[in-house]
Amino acid sequence: MSQRFFQIYPFLFFVGILTAQVDYTANDVVPAYDGRFRPAVNLGQYPGYETTDLALLAAGNGTPALPGVGAKALRPGLFGDYVENYGYAEQLPAYQQFEQLGLSDHTLIVGFPPDWQREPNFYCATEQSTLYANLYEPIWDDNNGTAINENNFYAAYLHQLVGIYQDHVHFWEIWNEPGFDYTGAKGWLPPGAPGNWWDNNPDPCDYKLRAPIFHYVRLLRISYEVIKSIDPDAYVVVSGTGYASFLDAILRNTDNPLDGSVTDDYPLGGGAYFDVMGYHSYPHFDGSLRAWNDATNDWDYFRHSDAATAGVMSTRDQFQHVLAQYGYDGATYPQKEWTITEINLPRREFGEFIGSAEAQRNFMIKTAVRCKQEDIWQMQVYKLAEDTDYDDATFEFDLMGLYQRIDPAGQNFQTRNEEGIALATFTDLIYHLDYDPSATAAMDLPAGAAGAAFVDAYGTPTYVVWAKTIEDQSETAAATWDIPAALGDRFLLREWDHNQTKDIATLDGSTLELTGTPVFLTASRIAPNALVGCAPFQWQLQVTDVPNAATYYWTFGGD
Repeated sequence: MSQRFFQIYPFLFFVGILTAQVDYTANDVVPAYDGRFRPAVNLGQYPGYETTDLALLAAGNGTPALPGVGAKALRPGLFGDYVENYGYAEQLPAYQQFEQLGLSDHTLIVGFPPDWQREPNFYCATEQSTLYANLYEPIWDDNNGTAINENNFYAAYLHQLVGIYQDHVHFWEIWNEPGFDYTGAKGWLPPGAPGNWWDNNPDPCDYKLRAPIFHYVRLLRISYEVIKSIDPDAYVVVSGTGYASFLDAILRNTDNPLDGSVTDDYPLGGGAYFDVMGYHSYPHFDGSLRAWNDATNDWDYFRHSDAATAGVMSTRDQFQHVLAQYGYDGATYPQKEWTITEINLPRREFGEFIGSAEAQRNFMIKTAVRCKQEDIWQMQVYKLAEDTDYDDATFEFDLMGLYQRIDPAGQNFQTRNEEGIALATFTDLIYHLDYDPSATAAMDLPAGAAGAAFVDAYGTPTYVVWAKTIEDQSETAAATWDIPAALGDRFLLREWDHNQTKDIATLDGSTLELTGTPVFLTASRIAPNALVGCAPFQWQLQVTDVPNAATYYWTFGGD
């Protein structure tokens, strides 16, 4: 451990050595998450900007000059090579500032050792393993698990990290994109195809870890024991597997370094050592927006926001199908929780890919609605800001950002993209509300429309509703919603850009013409700021020009 760590945080080490080994796995229990869905963001790195500067851009500070983009959590990394060089506690003040901005329950990527702790083996003749050395050293120094084994470099690194950041990090993501397929082909292959990952373990030459899959399962096992020994309510996350076949390889193998088989020392597959299934969702290239047509011998395309949102859920379902095959179905073993650690569409078309500002911002709102409905706990947008200017972009990932390219002039000079404004509007109006399935059913939406109802603590509903897009490369759509009388006859209507415009319209009547862009309707029984009743020494004022249209009370004393 670094000398600086002991100087600044000796008490944290003392707490750490009092931890004990856990006697359970994710095959026994997955803690119930007591939080709510959090719109979130991958920060990235931008010259001249500290982590706290970027967090302020993500969350905003409540002023017109810096409204933020609706983020409620972040997905940073504290890698081994960084903390060994700069100190394990170096970023703690930044994480404390995150809390002050309303950012919490972060997803932290861990892993990536410094060179001196890196495994020296070449499991691929031309590529050194990217993992930690000494993974198969014991995790603990003694039988009761009161001391970490410092010779197990990864265990010691994680033990320090969790001890320091446990109050700020709730989701611990073990490596980023461990299943990244350098061949670009094998992860997609179906069972039976030569070299596929369903029937064969990934070749270390072909994917990111450059090590046998058993070693990743070992990482998970170490992570689970260490993290849970310090914070039993924390979550161990697998994300960025890329392919259902790679997830299958994790689940079917143990951490047995010989061949991944079950023995007394290596009794469980990888699914026993993580709580949360995370995934990356980029519908523009993952196959969600096209299907092969045998009649025309060509692709049919459906490049629009509703199909993209459906693709996000379809990807989740593919991973869940694999999990269920190994018993993670809520019956044999507990079901996994869910998070999306990277997601977006490009702001411009590249080749055959969907791309427009309108599609981006519609996709943001529609997918956030579905995540909140489906208990996907975070939607981490990739990323905070675009990598280059619009006209200079050569690659779709250049134009994925809630902001346009970062302006070095300072925080107050940043330009939000439409998707950044849309996500901020969603957060303003929906973040603190709860999804209500019954109220959603009562909306009685026509076949050409979609949406959901969310209610505040007083039972006041806000409806997010839109016409379903159905045309390829078009966000144009139309539907008529005949609003059921039981929902009321007066609503406050806000558009996707309400966070910027602050505009509120009053909707009278029972019909609303919908487009492909979501709108937000809050039930209102009276005009804004109208005095609706009184009792002795108490006035009841319904404030309907705030997001939740809640009722507030003021009690007056005196005669």
